[in-house]
Amino acid sequence: MAVECISQDLDYRKTHLAVAAIENAALKLGVSSSELYTRLQKYGIVENGLLAFYDELHTQSLDWVTDFIIEALQNREAK
Repeated sequence: MAVECISQDLDYRKTHLAVAAIENAALKLGVSSSELYTRLQKYGIVENGLLAFYDELHTQSLDWVTDFIIEALQNREAK
């Protein structure tokens, strides 16, 4: 039971970081958060960036994580 609670808490924290970063990036880019989420999903940035690297990213500021996903998106869209 305790392991399940820890896992659920980690999933919640990962999701919370992703939502906060996406909402902040959307504000910074002047687009809706749903539009930005769709664009990020297209390139796997949510799953393979925000969620996969949660351990590293959660130690950074929200502004840093926001800039990280904006830069990742811009790099992929430029290709």
